[in-house]
Amino acid sequence: MAEAGAGGSHGGWDTVAESGQLYEAELMALRLREAGLEARVLDQSYRQEPLPSVRSFALVRVLVPVEDAAAARRVLAEGVGLPEDAEELPEAPDRIEEPRS
Repeated sequence: MAEAGAGGSHGGWDTVAESGQLYEAELMALRLREAGLEARVLDQSYRQEPLPSVRSFALVRVLVPVEDAAAARRVLAEGVGLPEDAEELPEAPDRIEEPRS
């Protein structure tokens, strides 16, 4: 992802993340909003059946005001820990056995 100039990549708004899926971009925007940052999702994907999901045609951007871009990138880079009461899932077996007939 290329850095935008001082005016932002979208009229005062700067792209801080890109995704091929709308739900992923919405989750990133939600994380930014929870951190107190304004965020918008710009869905620039093109869908036409039977065209499969091709990266060139599936682009969803997460935008923030230019002055918040550095803080937004830090928030997204941090990751989110699990709650203290979260339980670990058991490990998946190395091999799934087929049912015998």
